[in-house]
Amino acid sequence: MQIYNTASRSKEQLVPVRPGKIHLYVCGVTVYDLCHIGHARSALVFDVLVRHLRRQGLDVTFVRNFTDVDDKIINRANKEGRDWKEVASTYIDAFHEDMDALGVLRADIEPKATESMQAIQDMVTSLVEQGSAYVSKNGDVYFRVRSMPDYGKLSHRSLDDMQAGARVAVGEEKEDPMDFALWKSAKPGEPYWESPWGRGRPGWHIECSAMSKPYLPLDIHGGGMDLVFPHHENEIAQTECSCHCELAKLWMHNAFVQINQEKMSKSLGNFKTIRDILKTWQPETLRFFLLSKHYRSPVDFTSDGMNDAERALSRVYEARSLAEEALGREKWKKVPLPEDILAEWEKTGTAFVDALEDDLNTAQALGHVFTMVRLVNRLLEDKALKASEACRTLLGEFVLRMQDVTARTGLFGDNPSAFLNALRSSRCARYNIDIPKVEELLAARAKARQEKDFAGSDALRDQLKAMHVEVRDTPKGQVWDLDTAHQ
Repeated sequence: MQIYNTASRSKEQLVPVRPGKIHLYVCGVTVYDLCHIGHARSALVFDVLVRHLRRQGLDVTFVRNFTDVDDKIINRANKEGRDWKEVASTYIDAFHEDMDALGVLRADIEPKATESMQAIQDMVTSLVEQGSAYVSKNGDVYFRVRSMPDYGKLSHRSLDDMQAGARVAVGEEKEDPMDFALWKSAKPGEPYWESPWGRGRPGWHIECSAMSKPYLPLDIHGGGMDLVFPHHENEIAQTECSCHCELAKLWMHNAFVQINQEKMSKSLGNFKTIRDILKTWQPETLRFFLLSKHYRSPVDFTSDGMNDAERALSRVYEARSLAEEALGREKWKKVPLPEDILAEWEKTGTAFVDALEDDLNTAQALGHVFTMVRLVNRLLEDKALKASEACRTLLGEFVLRMQDVTARTGLFGDNPSAFLNALRSSRCARYNIDIPKVEELLAARAKARQEKDFAGSDALRDQLKAMHVEVRDTPKGQVWDLDTAHQ
């Protein structure tokens, strides 16, 4: 598999450090608030990566941490008059609830900063002892950035250029403005741990270094693009100076999510939590929307984009439903399939997996799914081809391929009928369409048709149409959905 390595700015072959095994560490959330759509994107990218690697036969150890002590957590606790531990626990639970809703697999290991204090202190001690860190008069411990000769190698920043804009804040006792905190002395009223340097708590960066240490060297270290600098840059410096080994072979970062072409921000009033979105949309719609773009490209979240995602999901589920129904027929005829269909079908055989192997290109991979759907629909729309034994073979392959797609992406795996009904219910709620009223009118229309009151039946159809509901009469009865403007 090829993965774009942020450090080299190029795609590189993923070669496991340990044959057949992958150690993946992804920086998790600081648990002081509900997760937003940016968190969802990062979680989904690495969820698909883990699913795909396991499907390829690799033994993946997936580690994702929680930062459960931090200024933001303390500030929230003080603002709400709650214990900081309660705040952290509340939002860890909320994280799991949101990710479960999106179908994100749990990480194999979920270390917490507060449960890693000894490992953190041991790493800080080693850095102080070798001269890569120093203790200030007030008990803060800082990393000497200039002790790391190639500092900036991940973000491709020059230390001298960064130095030009750096300042020492009031109360800090740094030797150099670029030095960063490994351990912070406790302020009155803050949580603290006893340490060789007095009471205090860890800096943000050292937490991840300590929590990832048992799995070094990592095959892949991941996270959002916003973590490249300073967080991941500082992780490299302190880990490699302390452990004298490479932190990670590959660095994988996903791009941002924007809202209507603007950066998501609480101050702009466009901040979207996962829960905000799931009040209006099905979880799989959000999952599909975020995976329909390459992970290194920015995503612009819009209602139109989510509408498109719903329509795309509907096409795949409808094709799955029709294919599975067609496979239930008992008699088949020996009718050859058109050569162009067979050739294109053969071409799509490995295309989906090949796209994922090329830097986890989910956008291209999903494009191949829709090529398969188009070919299947073309067969099912032709009565002669639909009844052929060759069609049965192809539909069987389609069902198996879709199972593989689901295993790798977490998409399209629900019962088609249940999913399509849930999707229709979501749209009805969004457009204030009264489902019980629709069902009442449909029942009246069915009765009118039974009684051959076709004028009454047409009048009821018009009434439904005014509600943006379209009705189709099929051998199995009435089928309804919202009109195309509301799908």
